[in-house]
Amino acid sequence: MGIKRRGFLQGAAALAVGTTVVGCDVDVIPGGDDETPSSGPVIAIDVGAGGPKVSPLMTGVNGAKWYDDGFGMWDAKENAPDPDVVKKVKQSGVGLVRYPGGTSSNLFNWQGAIGPQADRTGQIEGKQGAPVDSGYGPDEYMAFVKAADLTPQIMAPFVGSTPDEIADWVAYMNAPEGTKWGDLRAENGHPEPYRVRHWEIGNELFGKHQRYWMSADDKTALRQYAFGGTQRQRRQPAAKPADHRPEAGVSDGEPDQTFTVRYPPVVPESQAVHVNRVSWHQVDDLSSANVRDRVYTFEPGSGTICFGDGRHGRIPPEGAKITVDYDSGPHAGFVDFYKAMKAADATIDVLACWASIDSGEYTTALSFPRLMAKHGHADEYDGVSIHPYTDFSRDLKISSFPDKRAGHDFQMIGELAAGKMVTDLQADVRKYGKDDAYVAVSECGALFFGGKRNMKAYPEYAYAMSHALYMASQWARFTAAGIPWTAGNDLIGERPGVSRTLLGGAPGFIRTPDALVREQLRGFFHGGGHAVETGVRDNVKVSARETVLGSSYSALMATAAIDDDGALGIVVVNRSPDKDIKARIQPEQFRHAGSVEVSVVSGDSYDDFNDARHPHAVGIEKTKAVLRSQEFSWTFTAHSVTLLRCAAR
Repeated sequence: MGIKRRGFLQGAAALAVGTTVVGCDVDVIPGGDDETPSSGPVIAIDVGAGGPKVSPLMTGVNGAKWYDDGFGMWDAKENAPDPDVVKKVKQSGVGLVRYPGGTSSNLFNWQGAIGPQADRTGQIEGKQGAPVDSGYGPDEYMAFVKAADLTPQIMAPFVGSTPDEIADWVAYMNAPEGTKWGDLRAENGHPEPYRVRHWEIGNELFGKHQRYWMSADDKTALRQYAFGGTQRQRRQPAAKPADHRPEAGVSDGEPDQTFTVRYPPVVPESQAVHVNRVSWHQVDDLSSANVRDRVYTFEPGSGTICFGDGRHGRIPPEGAKITVDYDSGPHAGFVDFYKAMKAADATIDVLACWASIDSGEYTTALSFPRLMAKHGHADEYDGVSIHPYTDFSRDLKISSFPDKRAGHDFQMIGELAAGKMVTDLQADVRKYGKDDAYVAVSECGALFFGGKRNMKAYPEYAYAMSHALYMASQWARFTAAGIPWTAGNDLIGERPGVSRTLLGGAPGFIRTPDALVREQLRGFFHGGGHAVETGVRDNVKVSARETVLGSSYSALMATAAIDDDGALGIVVVNRSPDKDIKARIQPEQFRHAGSVEVSVVSGDSYDDFNDARHPHAVGIEKTKAVLRSQEFSWTFTAHSVTLLRCAAR
């Protein structure tokens, strides 16, 4: 393996232990003088102070894309999930997988993606509006879930769906045979209900780049998301049923052309259709029009626009741009979706997706929980999902990495703010929501989004050891906060080779450091039990370049838990890029059996990553050691994740 043998053996010999966090603040620990452990970090673990249940769904992953056979997750020839992906996902200890994805899936039509492949309809990709396929549908997804022993989680599209359509999806996934949708599922080869519990409505609709029919005004859009409404669309390019690209709204000069608006239904008589900016006029029947008439017919429910054939109504000239002004709506809101879905299956959890983030902070001024409480709907959501990304441009106000070290440090600086986004939303939900409402994380990570950015100093930052340290730190915070499920990063990438994903792209599927840390922590998160309260004193601070979020960060981060066997597990993340750190562990109200099982994930450098030529540049090393006292010390290797497991006496 590529792990630093010197640091690992030094830690085993010194019998020094790591950091943990539980219950209250998740924080990092300081490192100190290797020769005088009393002057270094101290981790005080109070096993008697029980915290939240440790979730086996903590290390979930975003499926990201469903089209193109899930970028290789699905073997269409064998009509089965790719066995290499299944093997590596199971090996990595992934607990949950999100489907059909995020932005790309905001216009997904589930009914077009079931049944015989030849009968399936085209789809609209939610970011670019391009036409894509329906090959990897809900049944294929569930076959992958079953093969890889995963928990399913579905993002149900909001902007292009109705409550009845999504309630029908719930019924298709969960209803028994002897019902309409249960029988259809059985007809498609799957008689047993899938029992999908975790659902969320929409993806990042708080972001201005994902508003679709909704208002550009944030407060108006929040109300529309919660309660529905109507919104004027102006000079919007016409579309095709499965194509929202601008070129789909251009005339080919042929007779009897048909277009649609992007976001039906349309308020009757509200539309104005323009051909090269010239207004054309609606008629009830094209057969009565003459060759010169600039006319069209219109169906408000579907938003369908039909032009003439050159004898009965003009043909829009070839190359002409068709645009439409119209009132899109009325559309249903989250409350309508929630009621319809719970009527279909009262046992599911339905989460809202509106958790607005600005400049690295959760935006309380756009609070979905507060709006729902104000209007008497506090009981009509089971939770809120959030995407607490560290966006370097938005949060740290940078557009480039000055050097490789800065690319590492900026992730660690942003990680603390990302954790606070989650706990701030939790406070909002607890204040305004029902008692059992909760917060889940359906995407997370550290990335550049949009705009100009320069990553050439550290292009591997999103799949190197640095990012594995970021994710492990997030899992420590989320464990302490009691988050029930998390989907971080994407499962696989669009292109071959490594990428900002768990396994890279087809056909090689490389296990990234992120995947290795998940494997390392599988027992911790799948061991049942609960987190325990941990305090960290005298944490080492790592100095970094100045950013709006600060110029330093804590070196050590961790969490601790008692599993179902009574053993104490301690996860420690040393985020320092170059310093081994010794810390003293003080477990209160716990007596270990005199030994510790240890696993460490690291490489020779914080920028190490695995690829086809070097698949083990980052690896896992395991050992055992004897503990001679109840308090003990451990030296944590630089840029590493360490798991210490102490059996109870």
